[in-house]
Amino acid sequence: MKQIRNWDIAVMIIIFTSCGINPNRLNRIDSKSLSEKQITLDGQIGKYLLTDSLRTESEKKHPESGEINAKLDEMLVLEGQVRKSESDILWTSLTSKWESFRNNTSGIEGKPEVIGKWAELNVRLLKFSGEIRFADVLEKLLYESKSPVLSEKLLKSVIYTRIYDQVFVNIIGSSSISYQHTTGGTVKLIQQTDYPEGNEMILKCECSDLRFMDVFIRIPSWAVHPSVTHGNVKYVANPGEYCEISRKWENGDEIKVVLKN
Repeated sequence: MKQIRNWDIAVMIIIFTSCGINPNRLNRIDSKSLSEKQITLDGQIGKYLLTDSLRTESEKKHPESGEINAKLDEMLVLEGQVRKSESDILWTSLTSKWESFRNNTSGIEGKPEVIGKWAELNVRLLKFSGEIRFADVLEKLLYESKSPVLSEKLLKSVIYTRIYDQVFVNIIGSSSISYQHTTGGTVKLIQQTDYPEGNEMILKCECSDLRFMDVFIRIPSWAVHPSVTHGNVKYVANPGEYCEISRKWENGDEIKVVLKN
């Protein structure tokens, strides 16, 4: 019996290997930022953003840290190499350094240039790989920092991203996006929420006619029994994953997202 079990395990390993199932393997998404004009941020989320005057004053008080910057520069270079080579080995090296840095970010507090570089790295990695952990970091920088650290321009580059008619809602926050559908016509998606004070969000669609879209809503890793619904229809929503809503959207459609149940 023991020999049979060992043989079964060996077969499973061979199958997983042949299918390319590898937690360290790079899965390239490469979604794109939209024009700043296509995204609107309302006052609810605007209060968390860094203004140019605040950035200038903070830079005068807190100069950059050479050692920390060197680590970030190394990861940014690695990101460029991974983008060109799509090497799983380089990706594993990069994410290992990223995990180490994320677990010890106390040294970046009060250093806007360093935080900006850390945020930019996570923007690049999120758009490139579509992995939730990078958006989790950006969300934490946006909402949990003692004082604003992200600029409006940087947030607009990542709050929504797109691959044709695949739209990724990466950061939950009161805002909207408008874009030209590939079949013609303008589609507008609106996030109605008081997040982070609350844990719910309504994603509303405005369009002149039926439009097929794949909308991916990020479910944060910290979510507890999350739910995503459209009327009586329930979608698969797991913490640390995107909830995919693949359907023909019509004007007035509303998706309800609850992050803690």
